[in-house]
Amino acid sequence: MSEKRFLLSINVRWWNAEAAYAVNLARGLLAKGYPVWMIVNHDSPVQKKAQKHGIPVVTDIKLDAMSPLAHFFNLRKILRLIDTHDIQLINSFKSNGSFLFSLARRLRPHLTYIKTRGEARAPGKHFANRFLYGAGACDGIIAVGSPVKLWLQDLGLIGQRLAVVHYGESSVTRSSDQERDSVRRELNIPAAAKVLTLLGRTQRVKGHDLLLAALAHFKKEPFHLVFLVKDLDEFPEELQILQRFMTENKMQQQVTILGFQKDLGRILSLTDLGVIPSLDSEVNCRVAVEFFSLGIPVLAFPTGTLPDIVRHKENGYLTAEKNEKALVQGIQWMTTGAERLQHTGAEARNSYLDHYTLEKMTEETLLFYEQCGG
Repeated sequence: MSEKRFLLSINVRWWNAEAAYAVNLARGLLAKGYPVWMIVNHDSPVQKKAQKHGIPVVTDIKLDAMSPLAHFFNLRKILRLIDTHDIQLINSFKSNGSFLFSLARRLRPHLTYIKTRGEARAPGKHFANRFLYGAGACDGIIAVGSPVKLWLQDLGLIGQRLAVVHYGESSVTRSSDQERDSVRRELNIPAAAKVLTLLGRTQRVKGHDLLLAALAHFKKEPFHLVFLVKDLDEFPEELQILQRFMTENKMQQQVTILGFQKDLGRILSLTDLGVIPSLDSEVNCRVAVEFFSLGIPVLAFPTGTLPDIVRHKENGYLTAEKNEKALVQGIQWMTTGAERLQHTGAEARNSYLDHYTLEKMTEETLLFYEQCGG
C-alpha cells in the first residue's frame, strides 16, 4: 500500500482525546511512509500539534460553515485537493461537513471514504444519521471503543463495515530514579508514600470529588494524591470545591494539585496507581493508555471504553459501581501486598505493547482501510 495517499479531517477548535486520536493516526501513517494531509481549523491547537509533527495541513476548508454557497466552494476545494495530491482515501473524525466527503466519493469513484466515530455521545437514531453512516455515504466506520460500535449498530446500518480501533500513543518517557527522587522532594511527597494520580479537567463528571472523599478514608496510610489538571483556570468553582474539601478534612499535605505539565513523564513517573473515576464519557481513554505506557496500573470506574482496556485485577481494577465506596475498595485491593502493584503494572505495560501503541493503532487502521477498498 506504499502508493496510497491519505486525507484526514478533524475540525475541532480545542485539543481533546478525539483530536489526539486523529493527529496520532496521521503521525503513524507518516512513520510508515504514507503521504498524508489534514484538514483542520485555522490557528487551532490541532493545527499546531499537526505542524509540530511535520504533518501538512489545509486550513481554508470551513467544514463548520452554515452557508450552502460556502459548502459549494468547500467541495470544489476538496476535489482540487484530491486531484492535486492523488488522494485515494479520506478519513473524517467529525460529523460537521462530512456530507461533502460523501459527495466527493460519488464524484471521484476511485475514492474510499471512512468515518471515525470518537464523540462521547451516541448519534441520534434518525434517518439522516442512518444515511450519513450507511454504506451509501461511506465505505466503513471506525469506532474508538466497543460502546461506540454498539451505538452505531443500534442505527441499523445494514451491510456497513464496522471496526473497533482503540487509541494508540507513543510511550511516555519515564524519568530516572534520581529524577523521580528530585521531583518527590520538589513536591514534598514523602519517599515512602504510594502516589495515586488523576489526570484531567476539574469537571465534576471526572469524579475528582469522589476520589478525594475516598482518599479521606486513608489518612493514616502512606498515600499521596497528585491531581494533574489540564487548565487550572478552566473550572474555577469546581477547583475551589476540591480545595475547600481538602482544607476541611486536613488533606493539604496529602494532595498536590498541578496545572499543565510540559514534561508529563516527569510527573507520571512518580505514580504507583493511576485513577480514572470518570462518571461519563471516556470513549477514547487516552489517559489510561498513557498510564499503561509507563507500566502504571489503573483503578477506574466502568465508564465508556474503560471496560475494554482495564482488565479487572489483571492490569488494574475496574469497580462494579461508580461511588466513593467502590474507590475505597479498589485502593485497598490494589495496594494490599508488596507485589500487587508490581504485577498489575507489568500487565499494564504488556497491555500497552500488545494493543495500544501508535504502531498497533496504525496497523489496525490500515488493515480496515484495505478491507474497505482503500
